Amino acid sequence: MNIVIIGAGQLGSRHLQAMALLEDSMNIYVVDPLETSLELSSKRFDEVDRFGNKSLFLLRKIDELPAAIEFAVIATTSIHRLYVIKKLFNHATVKYLLLEKFLFPFIEEYKEAQDVIAASRTITYVNCARRQWENYKKLKKEISNSSKINLIAKGTNWNLASNSIHLLDLFFYLNGREEIELNTDHLKQQLIQNKREGFIEFLGTISGTTERGSMFQLTCEESDAFNFTIEIETDEDKYCIDEMNEHIDFNGMQNKFSLYYQSQLTHIIYKQLIHNGSCDLTSFEESVHYHLILLRAFNEFLGDRVGIIT
Repeated sequence: MNIVIIGAGQLGSRHLQAMALLEDSMNIYVVDPLETSLELSSKRFDEVDRFGNKSLFLLRKIDELPAAIEFAVIATTSIHRLYVIKKLFNHATVKYLLLEKFLFPFIEEYKEAQDVIAASRTITYVNCARRQWENYKKLKKEISNSSKINLIAKGTNWNLASNSIHLLDLFFYLNGREEIELNTDHLKQQLIQNKREGFIEFLGTISGTTERGSMFQLTCEESDAFNFTIEIETDEDKYCIDEMNEHIDFNGMQNKFSLYYQSQLTHIIYKQLIHNGSCDLTSFEESVHYHLILLRAFNEFLGDRVGIIT
């Protein structure tokens, strides 16, 4: 098996660590133009590799990859993602592809990416990983008969612009796919810098309501400290989830809520794809729909101002 990870920074190296947990022998190719990123990936791979049956190749160029790839992960920033997809597909056939979010920063890129992926017939998913978490699977079953399901996420310093797609994806995972129009009137006009240079973040609140009456609301305020909670409300029950501290309050009763890191997840997606041809994550086409809902709202808010979401 030829496995490829393009983008070997903080997130890409965690994808690599997850793949190292597999017992299967395989060739893993990691591609990044930065030597420091390749060194980080190599170090993190060595930290968890217990089987010693995988060949790790650290490359600077996509052109150096094999021509047939079983599974690829593209973990670059959004601004490079479409170029990387086209470069990869021009060089190799790819059976399964996993894309990181935010997919693309410009609306016109979505149609182009859809055409490229459709022509390749590559089975493609987007890594909004909460759909994999066992606690969210259990919660979905518990509230599946609710007439409406609200999701309210709030906190400080949690990067609303770049992480909002995870919450919108979770909202639709719990509710089912519905139409929603987002309101950005309560976002603050001041733009702040993302931790990645050249990318922006928003402060304030973005919200919306579906035709069925389910409410979606995200709030991020500025602070030196990180704080983040998710509230899930139905007509009868309320769940308050603190992922970082791994607990959930259900109608005042506290229980364990397990937090999963990327280094614990990617290999599970790989196994699902290899054995079933599908996985727990959001399909590319469905995720495009969710991304465009957000991107159109953000663009309307930005107006003539320029900003890129990572």
